[in-house]
Amino acid sequence: MSSASTTLTLDSELSLADLKPLPERTLGRIGRKISVVGFGTAPLGSDNTTPEEATRILDYAMNQGVLYLDTAPVYGDPNSKYGNAEMKLKEILKTRRSEAFLVTKANSGRQTRDGILEQIEESLQRMGVNEVDLVHIHNLGDFDMETFFTEDGALAGLQTAKERGLIRYLGISGHIRPARFTTVLETGLIDLTMVTLNFADRFNYDFESAVTATAKKHDVAVVAMKVLGGSKDWKYDANTPGTLADYHEQAIRYALGIPAVSCAVIGFANEREVALALDVARQDKPLSDDELSALLKVGQELAVERGLYYGPVEG
Repeated sequence: MSSASTTLTLDSELSLADLKPLPERTLGRIGRKISVVGFGTAPLGSDNTTPEEATRILDYAMNQGVLYLDTAPVYGDPNSKYGNAEMKLKEILKTRRSEAFLVTKANSGRQTRDGILEQIEESLQRMGVNEVDLVHIHNLGDFDMETFFTEDGALAGLQTAKERGLIRYLGISGHIRPARFTTVLETGLIDLTMVTLNFADRFNYDFESAVTATAKKHDVAVVAMKVLGGSKDWKYDANTPGTLADYHEQAIRYALGIPAVSCAVIGFANEREVALALDVARQDKPLSDDELSALLKVGQELAVERGLYYGPVEG
């Protein structure tokens, strides 16, 4: 999420039709071209955002080419007043499903083959769709790796969902235990991975070294998340900024400057946050060597302060 303190400015005189198109990159062996910024729906999941507001914000982003939509069952409470983020996607997907690259996730609470399938079916129902483009094993580091690869394990659940036409592609996402990602990517079964990639957490988790080479080997798409460091105190409530929000422009440019990255998923709570991020993306301006060096120095200092913000590295 972007910060209210950001120094970026926008030209309010421009209509959407006048704006420069967003740069696009290809999602690895999936082959689909997608804008370099994706819409993370976690901030829309709380009751601080109504379904009508969510539809309006999503429509605003999609009209500018942000068609990679990332959600999860745990982004909000399905039993709350307004429901979770998946439920708030339902209205826009009625008319714009064919445009979107739609991604959701399956969590570790039910990590058997059947448990994964049940989660996917429930997500489809909440979003009012028959299939999604991709489902991630959500935070791979939370899964039992002894059962993960078995015929009754989580990976088999994704494969079965694909066979049944519920999903098109298989994914793994996460922000802890990076070595696990290399192990799963080496199966050759994963089409896309979404991992923590920012200028501070690289010093504590280093997904860049752990994942990108193996992803390239198998032509797996790499999507950056936690680009702005994750919401402060994990409060994805549409009001709380990202922990690195004071470095909004540099953080986005850093993530998009990683050669393996196809798309940076950023959590958006309103149209202004969308506009600010897209303004950075449209500049398509990699960090200079001097800028990168200065930012990494800041990142090293922040990494010490943040520590293992997300959880363990090993295990």
